[in-house]
Formats: sequence, structure tokens, C-alpha cells
Amino acid sequence: MLQIIKKDGVKGYEDLLSELGLSGDAGISISEAVNGESVDGYGIYRLTPDGITVYMISDGGDLMLSDGILRSILFLAASRGVERAEFMPKSVESAKKLGILKSGTVLEPISDIFGGCESCKSKG
Repeated sequence: MLQIIKKDGVKGYEDLLSELGLSGDAGISISEAVNGESVDGYGIYRLTPDGITVYMISDGGDLMLSDGILRSILFLAASRGVERAEFMPKSVESAKKLGILKSGTVLEPISDIFGGCESCKSKG
């Protein structure tokens, strides 16, 4: 079963973080898409009280997986009252393909993408 799980630490991602210029940054978090024993994708981000910065989404070319990882990261931010997301160059394309970003590199407010169940509203 596929799960999106916030990784404890950055072990195994040190080289990638170095490539991104994020080596030694204590504020960096990684969420992984875990399927059994394998990691099918991940997202690299920094969450602060002022906003979330999404540095990279790796999905192996699977748009549905990208959607799950990105929405999981953004939901984490929104659940902590953070309403501003900035996408760095290695994450902008994913956000635009998914329709999360229409233009630019900033999504605000984040909660707009969590509109709820449209069919539930009509039955309410």
C-alpha cells in the first residue's frame, strides 16, 4: 500500500541536497512515497511559520504520484496555518502540470486547492 510519510531526517539524500545547495540546512524536510519496502518518489521542502518552500518533487514520471506527494506536503503546511507556498525551479513544472499553479511560482492561499468534495456539497 502506498503511503506518503515524512522522513525522519535526510539520511540517503545528502548528495541530492548538496546538488540543490541545501547541504547542512537543518530546516529541510523530506516526505517519501513508500510502497512496501520501496520509495517510489519524494518531495523536498522547508516549512516555516511564514510559508513552505517546495524545492523538488520526484515522481518517476507518474503524475498521480506527483499529485499525492505535493498535496500531502501542502496539506501539512495548511494544517499548521501556513497559507503561502513558493515553488523552486525543480518543483514548478509539477505544480503547473497538476493545475496547482496557474502562473508564477507562488500559491496563496494554499487552502484554495483543498475545496473539499464537490458532490458532498450538493448533497449537504
